[in-house]
Amino acid sequence: MPEQVLDLYNYITTEETAFQTVSVPITGSKEWNMKAHIERCTNVANAWFHTGTNDGNRPYKDIVSPIINVAFRSEGFDVKDIVPFVNDSDNYYKSFLIKKFHPKWARDNEIDTFIDDLVETSVIYDLALIKNVSNARPEVVKLQSIAFCDQTDIMSGPICLKHQYSIADLLEFKGKWDDTKIDEAIIMSKAEKTVPNANEKKAKTPGKYIEVYELHGMLPDWWMDSDTYQSEDGKYTNQLHIVSYYTGGDGKKNGISLFKGKGKSLDKTFKALKIDRIKSHGRACGRSIVESLFEPQVWTNYSEIKIKEMLDSSINLLQTDSEEWANQPIANLKQQTVLKHEQGRPITKVNNQLTDLTAFTNYQIGQENNARVIGSASDAQLGTNPTSGTPFALQSLIVQQGEGIHEYRKGKIATFVSDVLYRDWILGYLVDEMNGGKKFSEVLTLDEMQEISDTIANNVANKKMMDMMLDGKLITEEAKQQIITFEKENFKKGGSRKFMETLKGELSDIPMSVYVNIVGKQKSMAQNADKLTNLITAVLKSPQAFSQVPGISKIFNELLENSGFSPIDFTQITQTNNPLQVAPQQVAPVGA
Repeated sequence: MPEQVLDLYNYITTEETAFQTVSVPITGSKEWNMKAHIERCTNVANAWFHTGTNDGNRPYKDIVSPIINVAFRSEGFDVKDIVPFVNDSDNYYKSFLIKKFHPKWARDNEIDTFIDDLVETSVIYDLALIKNVSNARPEVVKLQSIAFCDQTDIMSGPICLKHQYSIADLLEFKGKWDDTKIDEAIIMSKAEKTVPNANEKKAKTPGKYIEVYELHGMLPDWWMDSDTYQSEDGKYTNQLHIVSYYTGGDGKKNGISLFKGKGKSLDKTFKALKIDRIKSHGRACGRSIVESLFEPQVWTNYSEIKIKEMLDSSINLLQTDSEEWANQPIANLKQQTVLKHEQGRPITKVNNQLTDLTAFTNYQIGQENNARVIGSASDAQLGTNPTSGTPFALQSLIVQQGEGIHEYRKGKIATFVSDVLYRDWILGYLVDEMNGGKKFSEVLTLDEMQEISDTIANNVANKKMMDMMLDGKLITEEAKQQIITFEKENFKKGGSRKFMETLKGELSDIPMSVYVNIVGKQKSMAQNADKLTNLITAVLKSPQAFSQVPGISKIFNELLENSGFSPIDFTQITQTNNPLQVAPQQVAPVGA
């Protein structure tokens, strides 16, 4: 093979070095480096100085952590907000089974934890790289583990991840990778690991670790078999390479191929979420909330350092022309000591009053308030008391308006989860598991209880009527209604948690879809709490209105559900059949 041809091993080391040192142009005056961006976002999110030592000698006033904690809470959503359904009118009834099976399945596969990781990564870096690991729960890739990628658009070129595997981790791949090469890599391993974003520094460890590179992408065909190299013929295929390195006796870095084979296209292995696609065009990461707070944090720390310097200078300092007391440490003097100075050479105190302290603290407050505006974090969201005299309704409105940017970002994240991850990856695992035949229990809402009890009661009544008719018995409509009423009540006696079962293969070849309910019923209920409470209070004065006024019962049930109560416990109110009592008109006697 010609010396000038870049082989697989040299390609990885060359691209990794370039990823660490080379920036990409964004505009004519601005360049950007992804690794440096990830490192700075990590430092600021953890309240560490980005430059200089973090040895505790410089004060650091953290204004970022409270703001991103608000973003974590505001932009996240729960598994219960994800509602899969059968996208086929003829099989729509199966949506009920899928909807009820999904929460348990999601808990078992820790989908909630996955969503939390996705949201936090997006908030800090405005880039979430998701990897399909042939499991129901995809993996949120730690951006620090990226050895290199296309810095202008992460999905536009090869992606290489760097892992630090223990011996036990590597042995798990025996039978999947080259067993002989795995043994070779273990023999060459060292009791250290490379620390991401620490300029390739090594951390001493009690156990041995193996540095392994995982390369995905469209790569030269001959890398699959370098012995057959003839010339660079320009043929490329999707490939997967697992590579490790060791340093030989001559000091050169040598590669070990643990696995090589045909790979999937990048979009089958990775998905990427970047919310800020306009302002940050031309770079892989968007402008995250943490990045927008870089400058306020820098200047807050600047003023904090200046305040410390002023406080350090505010000490008991004496001055005198006396030769006897000159350069004597004040600390050596006992308290209540009376000093006698020389004639004409008094001992006086130097004025060290902190005249500029207020200006610096006001500047800090200004920077902190500016950061809150940038991060859309109000006092209530941060957990601090509002200004005295602020009306409750106004405070609630401020919180709702302050969540505007977070609601926007939540919508983007939810759309990515439902329209990309669930559609392309996750739903397939859900359906496969249900098709195996599953028995499970889940809590039903009041509407579901009523709908199912109606269906069951009618089916049972029809069957009993059929049996009685075959026996030659006469069935009246009144008898049928009595059977239906009995079966409904019998179904409800067992409580709202019911057992369900899917049949093996029941969902085969059924089109599936999913939507994420981020409208926020609880938020809407909170906004309309006063109106709804007044409405319900008025209706309770005349309970019969629940059965007379359309929609009242449903609103009441929603209010109960969002307040944490079970509507089933209040069915006697919502299903009252007492007619409205109308006062008889008073007729005046004739001639009165």
